[in-house]
Amino acid sequence: MDKNKITGLALTISPVTAIALWFVLGLVILDGAGPDNPQKWIAELGANSTAVKYFLPIVTLLFLIGIGGLGYIKKSMEGGPGSYIASFAWFLILLGAAAQLGEVAFTLALAEASNNAAVAAAAAAGGDAAAAATASANSAIAASMFAGGQAIGAVTTAFSMLGFALFGYAIWQQKNFSPILACLMFVIGIYTLIMCLIDYENPLVAIGYIGIVVSFVWLGISLLNKKD
Repeated sequence: MDKNKITGLALTISPVTAIALWFVLGLVILDGAGPDNPQKWIAELGANSTAVKYFLPIVTLLFLIGIGGLGYIKKSMEGGPGSYIASFAWFLILLGAAAQLGEVAFTLALAEASNNAAVAAAAAAGGDAAAAATASANSAIAASMFAGGQAIGAVTTAFSMLGFALFGYAIWQQKNFSPILACLMFVIGIYTLIMCLIDYENPLVAIGYIGIVVSFVWLGISLLNKKD
């Protein structure tokens, strides 16, 4: 199988699977909870900490596979009119993606602390004073992990989205893919960047992620249909 087909499949299958799993996690397992409702979000993460430990790393890995596909496209653009901007865009995307692992780590720690707090609170209800102190300490840890994770997520996602927008501009310059796709990447990147800077916890940020997945799939299908 040639590189175009391998990359095309990576861009097509991985992001779609990732966002499907993300919606299953958020809408089904976490009962629709999100960072816009911190109290419910923290409680649901704790109540479903085992599922979160499996889902989040898998979702993250799948998105990273898609981002790796962009690296192949960037390399294929070398020497073209959009090469310089694509390289800088790729750097921003890679930097943001690597740092976003920090948000995932914070979220996993949040889920663990919230779960420990719930277990300790149940013991404290039976009159265990030590358990009450443990519950309070873990609740404070969970709140800190939430604040830290959201701060890291907002900044790192903003970097990635700026890179994604610039990547779309580079494609528009080089004309190696549809100009409509290039415009979509630019608009979605700028939209999500603005949302990250204004209100990262807003559910409307999901529109940006859906747009990113659509762009990945479009790129992947284009590569699969490309003649050698």
